[in-house]
Amino acid sequence: MILRNLLLIVLLFIVAEEVDAQRRAPRTTRRESPRRSSDEYADQGTWLGISLGNLGFNRGFMASAKVSYGYDLNNFLSFGVNGKFFYDNFNNIGAPDINLFSYGGAAFLRLSVTQDIFLQGEYGRTSLERNGNIRNTYTYPAVGGGYKSGFGNWTYGLHILFPIHEEVRDYLNVEYWIDFNYKF
Repeated sequence: MILRNLLLIVLLFIVAEEVDAQRRAPRTTRRESPRRSSDEYADQGTWLGISLGNLGFNRGFMASAKVSYGYDLNNFLSFGVNGKFFYDNFNNIGAPDINLFSYGGAAFLRLSVTQDIFLQGEYGRTSLERNGNIRNTYTYPAVGGGYKSGFGNWTYGLHILFPIHEEVRDYLNVEYWIDFNYKF
């Protein structure tokens, strides 16, 4: 019984080594320079993103848009800038409606965890309109993450950002975006 179990373990170990050997790429000699495959450079380059988000229909209408321009340093790290636009319309019964328009921009750094999932950090400046005529400008960091999918030059996905600044969080508790990106 012990001999049979020992033989089974040895057999499984040999099969596992063979499977692992089939999976590994062949080694290059020192005289050969390793060549990079075209897949390693596939994600590098510049990309343009258009995002829609923060949609809401609570006593009015809320919508946002963001335009991003980024550059992939390698397969897992990219950086860029974006511009954001926020529109809020509040319906007041028995009083005039309130229309608020806020705008801003940010620099961001994006770190890919997997091919589809990424973490993102931003540092931006946003001018928020409150109560019709009051405008406050804030400089603040935001952190979050997202998901992207697609193939070729087009990708789509979504990402969420959480502002770190307390006063900004009172107005923009969370930013959620639906992304459409084009790589060129």
